[in-house]
Amino acid sequence: MTTSFIVLEVGATGLKVTQLQSALKQLNLYFGVVDGIFGAKTKAALVKFQKSYSHLSDNAIVDAETILQLDEDVWLSGKEVLREGSTGEEVKALQEIFTNYDLQTLVTDGYFGRKTKEAVIWFQQNCSLQADGIVGKQTWTALYRHQVHDVPYEDRVKAFFGQLDTDTFIKLPLKKGDEGRDVLVLQKFINHVSGTISGILEDGSFGEATEQSVKNFQQRHGLVGDGFVGMQTYEAMLLEGLNQQLINELLSIRKGKLINFTNGEEYEVIEDAVIRGETVIYRFEISPRQDFIIVISSLESNAIFELFKVGEPRIYAEKASNVRLFLEAGEYYISVNAIRGNATYKLQVESISC
Repeated sequence: MTTSFIVLEVGATGLKVTQLQSALKQLNLYFGVVDGIFGAKTKAALVKFQKSYSHLSDNAIVDAETILQLDEDVWLSGKEVLREGSTGEEVKALQEIFTNYDLQTLVTDGYFGRKTKEAVIWFQQNCSLQADGIVGKQTWTALYRHQVHDVPYEDRVKAFFGQLDTDTFIKLPLKKGDEGRDVLVLQKFINHVSGTISGILEDGSFGEATEQSVKNFQQRHGLVGDGFVGMQTYEAMLLEGLNQQLINELLSIRKGKLINFTNGEEYEVIEDAVIRGETVIYRFEISPRQDFIIVISSLESNAIFELFKVGEPRIYAEKASNVRLFLEAGEYYISVNAIRGNATYKLQVESISC
């Protein structure tokens, strides 16, 4: 039986690369961004891993043998030394292995008592290990290999990647009528590269507006404007910066309501909540030039807003409470984040006389 087939190599992109980077990061070998792009940093981390094992080729090619060793090391990295008197979830996991894999039946109570120690000693003796009843790296390794002994290596490779059925960041193809997370990512990405905070509705439903936006994107890249997202359109998205880091950032952004002061409005109050790691964006349009007070309040004083003008990088205001400022006519946006935990907030925007 051979396990030498190639799974990933330098230049690859997608969710499988993301999984590889996450594994290398867990082993303290990769310190870059988990972006799903197999570049120089991922290559260096992989080669360092491969060099630590004589049975692996240090060629920066991810074959099945490399994945099987990675899987073992990642599993072992989360294990602690257990002995008589230990308690907790790791002890439960140990007891479940003995019971579920027909070694010895143990009560899964999370307590490393006499019976658990006797079972460990029995297992160590059968594996020609030091029979001291202490579950260290060698015993954990033997337990891991016992669990996977009868599992075909193809299934182990699939399990390492979480049964991913695609090598791309989004499932392909995407077309009118589709719905779900991948359509939402597509919509957010198109709005992102267009440089607008209005754009198409980000609802995860591939309708006419999304189809037209895809056609516009395709035409800008010299592709057939058919509104059908296949591999050529996906590759153009990669050239425009699509990667896992960007996807995570885009999915953390939620669009709030339009705050429109172009028709004589003078006052707007929005009550909402933002979860940790999320950003809520409010489009803010004014005409003519106006003087404003913007106030944000939250129960635990943990909500903060930033005010930007569309097309400009500078921050006009960054406050956790209130600010008064004079703004030229135009399109702005207000972003709200939680600086600690989750935040329920009230955002008040008021036009006042100079």
